[in-house]
Amino acid sequence: MRKCIAPLLILSVLLIMPEILCNTLLTSSSDTPTPSSTNRAYGTTNTPNEDRQYGIVRVTGTTHPLPEETIQKVVARRTLEESAHVSIWNWQGLKAVTASARGLDQEHHFANSYLVGFKPFKTKQLWVPLYTLAMNKEYQYDHLQYAGLSDIWQTSRQAYYQKRGDCEDHAILLADWLIELGVDARVALGTHNGQGHAWVVAIVENQEYLLEATSKRRQTSWQAMPLAALAEGYEVEFQFNRHFFWAKKSSAPTRKYRGNHWIKKSQFVRS
Repeated sequence: MRKCIAPLLILSVLLIMPEILCNTLLTSSSDTPTPSSTNRAYGTTNTPNEDRQYGIVRVTGTTHPLPEETIQKVVARRTLEESAHVSIWNWQGLKAVTASARGLDQEHHFANSYLVGFKPFKTKQLWVPLYTLAMNKEYQYDHLQYAGLSDIWQTSRQAYYQKRGDCEDHAILLADWLIELGVDARVALGTHNGQGHAWVVAIVENQEYLLEATSKRRQTSWQAMPLAALAEGYEVEFQFNRHFFWAKKSSAPTRKYRGNHWIKKSQFVRS
């Protein structure tokens, strides 16, 4: 199994988060968003059918939404090294309300926006998306694919047409495709065996399944998918789908992706 591994940027005051989320300053102000972790790096490519990713985030418990333009202004003041990782953002005194990452267009976008509503083809078999990923998409670290840059995110559409990608690229495509098939699917961010990672949780018939999007085993049965409660080594911190972003209430580990120990922090509204 592959993991997302990116260099860490140590800031003067930081909170150690899972490596996929890197390290962060956790100060906040009333109107200026503060990054709860630093961003990832970028690359450029030509991909078909560019999807609009811009939008705002409506944060639970606040009166003012967080626009993407605001986080881009903050990111623009950083060095390339400082903007080389995913950001978890604070807003109006609330911590970890959403995440952003740099995409192929060299700009930061909210995590939800990378799920663009893409379905490569129709299928009634829920195992087909994972099987297709195993067949067609090659795992590759971003720094090898993008001339040493530590990390970027591909949208679900880009992830299908790009031959290579790392864990979040696989997870974004898989989750978005399953959503199109009517499944409650989410991208989970956290660690696996202590290393930063992204995977998918899918809720089918009130059961939670953990889907390892980077797995290259060609499973041809949904019954072969592991129950999330039995999956060892995974420590989730955040999860998101097209519209919502969740964070755990505490640092206590969990294998359950629903319940009172999760807080729905925000809603993404695409413009």
